Amino acid sequence: MSRPRIVFDERGLEEIMRLPKVRAALKAKAEEIAGRARTIASSEIDDGFASEIRVSEEIRPSGRPTAKVIADRADAADHEWGSTNTERRRVLGRAGAVEPQTIFPDRADRP
Repeated sequence: MSRPRIVFDERGLEEIMRLPKVRAALKAKAEEIAGRARTIASSEIDDGFASEIRVSEEIRPSGRPTAKVIADRADAADHEWGSTNTERRRVLGRAGAVEPQTIFPDRADRP
């Protein structure tokens, strides 16, 4: 018995991506991450930094909708990545449960 073959048809994908329910789900997830980021920022940096964290929605040129969490304060990049004067906090990365990537491949399976 052969397995059924499924071929994805992309013709309706752009319409699906623009549906209000899809956009609302994207925004809801971004708001959830932003809430965690504000909590982390408030406890580790200050309330002023936390108040500068917001959600931005846009539609990419390809038609794909996005919702992203942004920290607007001038020193946001320093707190995220660290600098000579600022400790690396990874507020947005930790809130989104994103692990920093490395340029080195995983070598755990090598002797």
